[in-house]
Amino acid sequence: MRKFFFAFLITALLIVPSFGAEQQQDLTSDYITQIQTEISRDISRIRESVSKELEGLALSSSDIARRINELAELTQKSSDDMSAWGYTEEQRELHTQTLSQLSVAYSAYSALLQGNVFGSEAPETIDVSTLGDDTSPDITTADDLRREITKVSRRLDVQLFYVQSKINKLKIDLAEASNLRKRLEEAETGNTAIELPRTYVLRFELAKINVALSQLQVRSLRNAFDQNVAAIQRLRRRLDRILPTIIFSQEVLDAQLEAIQATINERTEEMSKARKSLDSANAALIRARAAMTSQDADQLTTASTNYMVRTARVNYWEYTVSLLEEEISYMRENQQLWRYRYKLFHDQAGGDEIWKLRNDSEARIQELQRQLESIRTMEANVLRQVEATQKQSAAEGLSGVVAQNLIQAAENQRRIISEVLNRYESLIPEAVFYQQRLYSEANDNLSTLRVVEKVGSFSKETVMNFLNTELWQGEGYSVTVQKLVIAVLVFLSSFFLSSWGSHWIKRRMINRFKASITAANAVQRISFYILWIAFALIALNIVKIPLTAFAFMGGAVAVGIGFGMQNIFNNLISGFIVIFSRPFKVNDIVDVAGVQGVVEDIGSRATTIKTWDGFDVMVPNKYLLENSVTNWTKSDMRKREILKVGVAYGSDSRQVEKLLLDVVKGHTAVLKDPAPFVIFKNFGDSALEYEIYYWIELRKASGLKVSSDMRHHITAVFEREGISIPYPQRDIHIIADKQKPHTENA
Repeated sequence: MRKFFFAFLITALLIVPSFGAEQQQDLTSDYITQIQTEISRDISRIRESVSKELEGLALSSSDIARRINELAELTQKSSDDMSAWGYTEEQRELHTQTLSQLSVAYSAYSALLQGNVFGSEAPETIDVSTLGDDTSPDITTADDLRREITKVSRRLDVQLFYVQSKINKLKIDLAEASNLRKRLEEAETGNTAIELPRTYVLRFELAKINVALSQLQVRSLRNAFDQNVAAIQRLRRRLDRILPTIIFSQEVLDAQLEAIQATINERTEEMSKARKSLDSANAALIRARAAMTSQDADQLTTASTNYMVRTARVNYWEYTVSLLEEEISYMRENQQLWRYRYKLFHDQAGGDEIWKLRNDSEARIQELQRQLESIRTMEANVLRQVEATQKQSAAEGLSGVVAQNLIQAAENQRRIISEVLNRYESLIPEAVFYQQRLYSEANDNLSTLRVVEKVGSFSKETVMNFLNTELWQGEGYSVTVQKLVIAVLVFLSSFFLSSWGSHWIKRRMINRFKASITAANAVQRISFYILWIAFALIALNIVKIPLTAFAFMGGAVAVGIGFGMQNIFNNLISGFIVIFSRPFKVNDIVDVAGVQGVVEDIGSRATTIKTWDGFDVMVPNKYLLENSVTNWTKSDMRKREILKVGVAYGSDSRQVEKLLLDVVKGHTAVLKDPAPFVIFKNFGDSALEYEIYYWIELRKASGLKVSSDMRHHITAVFEREGISIPYPQRDIHIIADKQKPHTENA
């Protein structure tokens, strides 16, 4: 029984990763659904605002065409119109720019409306017929489906980015349109003055057409996104449907190996030709180096640039040979992968071999990913070389031959990217795909039987001898590794049982006896420690380990408590004092040495306070007893706030006091009792200084938001009544130095 338990424990630990992989696949489907829901929610939130801003805007094809013609006519006569309006140079530039942007926006809307509604984000059509036959599917059909799912998923990631960016653009356009609408309405009512009403009308129209354009783009991209989601779902359903009937016959394996061998033969012949070209390029490079003089090395001459051309050509063929060697290596590796997959499919691999295949494929995937990063870094370096060579070729004063050589060198360097490195980047993902398939199929074959077989390879006898090793013994007892392991497992289990039991007691106190949160938390912590000690004693009794077995640790524990754990016990005792003395309770608003916030939890070691900024601050209980604590809500939830205001000298002080008092009394968050009042505080250096005193309910209002809201009201009232808030002022008096009369010495 004990042997079975140990084997089962090792089995559970080893097969957990494969379960996690399956759950991750399910989460991917849920994630796509969640993204679709969030996109729909974002669009629905702004749909009403979009309809409001586009109300009255003609957006049919004929209306768009007519407006484009009208804008063309306005642009032609804009110069005369602006002269008649008396526009300044800056105003002319703004008006001309607005007309141009408006024409471009209408043209873009017309093109998107009449042309391809999906633009560049149209989903590619998936030809399912090319992915195999469902009536007798083999393993290559499943591979093609998985490869297509990965391809569409990557496209989906890109489209998701575009959809979210367009939604954000639509929100920005809505804010711009709303702002311009308000300014125009204020201009019509005479509350403000706009210097360019005609230009602002055009800018408002521009904002609205931008909203319409962004809305159409969002709708188009959303349709493309949904179509790709539907494509992935169709592919996954088809994959799930054919997986139970997949066949992997010897004929399929032979066909794959034969096709790969044919490709290897082609690449081998291609590499032979590339080596000859490399030898020829090296010979030409040697001749070009011999033709150079010492003066050619430091300047752009015909000889030096010819050497650059030959060097770039040698580099191209070196990269090509290296690519072909790697490709042939990948192909041979792929042949072996197909043989391994055949063995796994037909259960011809043993447990040790499966483990080795799984670990080797995992390591190979990481290696291939590092190679891909190296290729991308190499591509960036070559691209910088191309840019540097092109910059040299564009320099002034170069002869025709030198410039032509530099252009040819840049072209040879560019071919390294387009014909070699890009091909490299497509090879590695394919190799990664087959390694991932091998890894997944090896994981699927790691059953419990093979894991136990893996454990048995380490020798069951050796494991059991280790478990029966005696650690120490005393009078009538002995402690072995097995007993100690079981005791530790039971002891750890007691932690979770104690936690569950103490929480059950807490819920009963709150629901049945209507106890407060603070009291329930205190009882929960005390019961947790009692239950934990009880379960620990039960665990020792189960494995027949008496308490005397730990007597030798008593002195060490006592010293540890006396020195290293004194702060822990100090905070623990302080926590119980805080819980039972109740200077504050959960959900009270407190101030502890500048830390202000709501009490979230009163723990045994520390109290958690959530500040107004949303941070959780852990304050040790010892600190709460040794320092002053301000409880704003112990007896009253009201808090007095002070708002300071300054007005310009010459203002009617009584009128200012009355206006301020009307503002504070009219605010819904300000309490009527105690009544607010206004104090004429002082004659300041630059202003008449007032202070407004009012009270708010902390549970219902925020002091910062209330004061901000009243400042907005005060600004509007002062602007309406013609009362100004002055800037700091200083009067400077300059006293001329009187010149004393000059007297000459007699």
